[in-house]
Amino acid sequence: MEATALESVDAVTPEWTTAVLAENGIAATVSRVTTEPVGTGQMGSCYRLFIGYDAGDGPDRLIVKLPATDSASRAAGQLGYRCETTFYREVANRIHIHIPRCYFAAMNSRGDGFTLVLEDLAPAQQGDQIAGCSVDQARAAAVNVAGLHAPTWNDPSLHELDWLIPDFAANAGAAAAFLVDATNQFLARYTVTPDTAATLHRFADRFVNWATERAEPFALLHSDYRLDNPLFGHPEAARPVVAVDWQVVTIGSPLRDVAFLAATGLSTENRRASEKGIVDAYRRQLVELGVDGYSAERCWEDYRHGLFQGPLITVLGAFVAQPTARGDRMFITMAERSATAIIDLDATSLL
Repeated sequence: MEATALESVDAVTPEWTTAVLAENGIAATVSRVTTEPVGTGQMGSCYRLFIGYDAGDGPDRLIVKLPATDSASRAAGQLGYRCETTFYREVANRIHIHIPRCYFAAMNSRGDGFTLVLEDLAPAQQGDQIAGCSVDQARAAAVNVAGLHAPTWNDPSLHELDWLIPDFAANAGAAAAFLVDATNQFLARYTVTPDTAATLHRFADRFVNWATERAEPFALLHSDYRLDNPLFGHPEAARPVVAVDWQVVTIGSPLRDVAFLAATGLSTENRRASEKGIVDAYRRQLVELGVDGYSAERCWEDYRHGLFQGPLITVLGAFVAQPTARGDRMFITMAERSATAIIDLDATSLL
């Protein structure tokens, strides 16, 4: 049997799992597979596989990621499905960021479904966007994402990749008009401080400047590098942080990933005390991985400029997400933290 993309978790059979393992050079016969849902993704569905064997030996558990069960979410996720699948097939082997081992990645023939089989990283745990993370966790995650940016730093061949999520700079005027509308809806729905509301409006009005004025440096971006998407293990582990959820990979200023992580994932007090050290640790890792000529001063300014990734993804995320009590709390927290960081560092003056 040849492993192909599946339509639902019901199609995860012992025969299919055996074929997936065989593609990875694992000679084993799977006798049973049971599943349980994990995570809370809206654009995809994740399940943990518990695997038993008749012959040979392989992993006892794996994670399978499939399309959303909701038809509207599935339709909206098609670009993301293609992006994540291609990332694991074509890019994962050329970068140095810690990511899950991928056993299988495929799209269906219609292009509206996908299947990923990934290593199970338990007991590593997803971050909590509302509670926030520790300074050490934020630093480790920032150092980790340097392993995505450094190998793709100012690489012109990135512009030939047709599976990436389009960069906002390509059609900044239309994106700005959409962001203004989404911001108005966000502020009509959520109660935030006057300073936060003013910051969100100010950014939406100046979005075109932000999206177009810094052409370099550029690299591949995770683009949604917030606490829901790194998995944190033991600090002394070989991989203390592993990055997941690669559905919105794009090209842009690398510090957008770092700024989004720190400004939305740390408490305001912890961010104020630690962000310069986090940015410095990130830049040192870039240098370790071969990036030359990127000064500490320029890196810090790019971090300040990248802080607007916070309101951008927060507002757009709230626009497309189904309302939930936790989601509402999360979006408010992200908006308040990121706006406060923008005000603290006078980032608007850079636009």
